[in-house]
Amino acid sequence: MIFTSLSPNTERDDISLAAKLRFFPSARKIASGARSRLESTFASYLGQPVYAFESGRTSLYAILASLDLPQGAEILLQAYTCVAVPEPVLWVGARPVYIDIGEDLTMDPADLEKKITPQSKVLIIQHTFGMPAKLDELIAIARRHNLFIIEDCAHALGAEYKNKKVGTFGDASFFSFGRDKVISSVFGGVASLKNPLLAEKIKKLQDSYSESPLSWVKKQLNHPIIFAIAKPMYDFADLGKYLIEICKRLGIFSKAVQKTELSGGKPTFAFHKMPDILAHLALQQFAKLERFNDHRAKLAAIYDEVLFSTWAGIASRGVEKERKSIHLRYTLFVPLPKQLMQYMKERDVLLGDWYTTGIAPNNVAYEKIGYDPKSCLRSEALALRTVNLPTNIQTSENDARIIAKEIKEYLNGNQND
Repeated sequence: MIFTSLSPNTERDDISLAAKLRFFPSARKIASGARSRLESTFASYLGQPVYAFESGRTSLYAILASLDLPQGAEILLQAYTCVAVPEPVLWVGARPVYIDIGEDLTMDPADLEKKITPQSKVLIIQHTFGMPAKLDELIAIARRHNLFIIEDCAHALGAEYKNKKVGTFGDASFFSFGRDKVISSVFGGVASLKNPLLAEKIKKLQDSYSESPLSWVKKQLNHPIIFAIAKPMYDFADLGKYLIEICKRLGIFSKAVQKTELSGGKPTFAFHKMPDILAHLALQQFAKLERFNDHRAKLAAIYDEVLFSTWAGIASRGVEKERKSIHLRYTLFVPLPKQLMQYMKERDVLLGDWYTTGIAPNNVAYEKIGYDPKSCLRSEALALRTVNLPTNIQTSENDARIIAKEIKEYLNGNQND
């Protein structure tokens, strides 16, 4: 079976390291100080201070909390995103204002300009699926209106705009090391700031937090181990699928999004430093970043080669070369995505469904997070047509050619649907 998600970055050495850290207390000594080493490594990579937390959510919260925003301040962010982005906005007592997107799935500058008010204080620019946003236009608008700029790089570690790394254009940025991100430690993230005074405030906030409990960390270590067992037998009488579901229900590993988050609430894991143990996993993955992203680029080029000539519904189609995507997921727009996903599943390929709604996952309480689907019609329309092709290290170049040819055949045979 070929997977778009389900621990896609995990290789044998990652599984081995997770098992050692999970089952052998003596092995955990090697992780001592890993958070500081990760921060130093990442700071050298970005060229600006970095602070590691247990999740991307808390990293964003730390940035927002450092700004001392007035109650009710408006924070502008795009639709076609995960509920994990507006959550920290609500936690600091601010109001999220949702901006529509373009065909490239990043923020539409024209819609941003229309929705700015005197209460607008912060702009969060998301680089969706590793595609850099229209930074020149968005930053110019933000500077005219004196907005603090945060780059959401959760999907975009290694992406570049005009030969400069994303995450270095705004006033601050944050990255995620979640289970399906560019590199993965199952949970984890970093906040980065240019302003030394704000960086000092975030450092003080981080110092006030404890490390995540070991019991929670062990659940994260269970994740790559369980999926390494389940994926090879995923479609063998559904044994792997059942194993994952049973472990999820028993709480043997953590869910990516907790139920309370669906209405903007605070998850139980939030507000901790990144544990040294997970930082150690992240460092091992960070060493693979260039290889991972080079592989993603090769697979994207194969999809381009096979699909561009016959199918126009590609999110990256027509994007300027100055925007260098890392193709976390290669996204198509098709009339009936569920039917295509079923067709490919029958051929042992599980395509991805980021995102099926304007704010994912599909059971978010919109009224609780202040989102009106009518305010972002293009986001809603594209979400109904979205399907993702795998670009991860577990998908070979030959796999990608087979996937592309199968999809091309399907689309050519269903042009009237």
